[in-house]
Amino acid sequence: MIVWVYALITPSRLPRGVTGVAAEPLRGVMVDGIVAVVGHVRRRPAASARNLRRFASVVESIAGRASAILPARFGSTFTDVTELTLVVRSRQASIRERLRAVRGRAQMTVRLIGSDPGDGSFRGQTPVTSRSGVRPRNDSTQGTQYLRERMEMLRSAHEISELAPVRAAVRRLVRDERVERRGSIATVHHLIPRAAAERYLAAVERAAVETSVRLSVSGPWAPYAFAENW
Repeated sequence: MIVWVYALITPSRLPRGVTGVAAEPLRGVMVDGIVAVVGHVRRRPAASARNLRRFASVVESIAGRASAILPARFGSTFTDVTELTLVVRSRQASIRERLRAVRGRAQMTVRLIGSDPGDGSFRGQTPVTSRSGVRPRNDSTQGTQYLRERMEMLRSAHEISELAPVRAAVRRLVRDERVERRGSIATVHHLIPRAAAERYLAAVERAAVETSVRLSVSGPWAPYAFAENW
C-alpha cells in the first residue's frame, strides 16, 4: 500500500463519509501542526478524466471544512507515512506561509478567449459564461527555468489590455493573482475571500458586458493555483 496525498490543511475535522478516488477511507496525518489528508491505495492512480473529476470533488469536500487548504497535485504519492513526514518537515516553512496566505480564501478563475492565436484580441459579442473545471497544473520546478517562465508569464499578462477592466472591477476583492497564457486563451486565477465569491462574479460579468470581452468565469474553488507545488 502507498500513501496518496490529497491536500495539506490546517487542523480541521474531515467531512464525514468522504472517501478517496479509489473509495479508500481518508485520514489526517499530523506533522508539526500541519495536517496531510491521505488515503492508502495499492497503486498510483491513473490520470483518467473520471479520476481527475473525482479527485477535484474530494478536494472541494475537504476545502469546505478546512480554514486553509493547499491541494496536492493529482497522483502525489509516498511509499509510507514516514517518507511523507520527512518531506512535509523539510518544507514546513514554505507550507506554513502558503497556508496563511490562503486561509479563509478561495480561487476564482477567469478565461479570456481570443478569436485567433496571433491577433491578441479577446473582444467580441460572446457573452460571459460561468462554468466548472480544474485548472491544468504547471509542473515546472527547475530553478532558473521556472523563474524565467514566471517572468515571461507576468510580462505577457500585463500586455493583455482586455485584463485591465476585469482587474479594475475586482481589485478590492483580490488578494493574489496568477496568470497564464496559452495561444489564444489567457487564464487568470484570483485569490479572494470565500464570502466574496458572488460579488466577484457579478463584478466580472459587468466588466465583460461593458467592454465586450469574451470570457468565462468559474469558482469558487480550492486554491489550486496558489499551492505553489508544495
